[in-house]
Amino acid sequence: MSRELLSSIILTLETSDIKPIIKLVEATNVKVSNVVSYHSKEICIHAFNYNREVTSYDASVLNSIVMQSLFLKSLSAQVKDTDDAFAYTVHALARASEVNDEDTGNHILRVGEYCALLAKHLGMSEKFVNIISLQSMMHDVGKIHIPPEILRKPGRLTAEEFDMVKKHPEYGVKIIGDHVRLTMAKTIALTHHERWDGGGYPFGLKGEQIPIEGRILSIADVYDALRNKRVYKPAIDHETTYKIITEGDGRTMPEHFDPQLLNTFKNTASQFGDIL
Repeated sequence: MSRELLSSIILTLETSDIKPIIKLVEATNVKVSNVVSYHSKEICIHAFNYNREVTSYDASVLNSIVMQSLFLKSLSAQVKDTDDAFAYTVHALARASEVNDEDTGNHILRVGEYCALLAKHLGMSEKFVNIISLQSMMHDVGKIHIPPEILRKPGRLTAEEFDMVKKHPEYGVKIIGDHVRLTMAKTIALTHHERWDGGGYPFGLKGEQIPIEGRILSIADVYDALRNKRVYKPAIDHETTYKIITEGDGRTMPEHFDPQLLNTFKNTASQFGDIL
């Protein structure tokens, strides 16, 4: 190690740059007898009260800690950049799924918030809440393969047209693929139209055969679809939407949803209304 580097690390107690640090330490009733310190715009590390005279070896040890810490800081920044790029890609793909379904507006963003709200009140882990908040946005990515004239049709769909729409969960799975980081997105895309009573699609799964993330998305998706204007229907107010989900209107019924999730929805309904 060069003498210049050593001199920049070993500081005396009288050095003006270190005095504020010493004051903070001594405010805790610890008397500072000696100190080895490194500080820059990136990182500050201080070691004090060696039970002997401070040597150049002590400075070299501190320098090694500094170098490792700076490396880990750089690595952390790279990981964050990767995570940011991943989130951006998810958002981009989710937005693409709405290109032919323009009336939904910020549907994907709201659904992410609804899912996070339900998951949190179910007692799911913070990791699960964060993942479902992001990856639920890809639930309708399979609609990219549905003809726009069907998605924008103002009237009732024919049986053939509805059969085409019902293929979007499986299309979504093909688009998302098998990357391990998108496992939840893939599950959600495939199962968010399944119903607790077994009357959903594409497989007619029933009860706990439906993964929890699919059950969460089911309520979030239905709530947002009812609340917002579509080419085939007007927007519905929060109170009426709540009544439809909890009491039914013939088309949407309480038995379509996981009873525990339905109860969680009832307990958080006012917060749903605030998100829109």
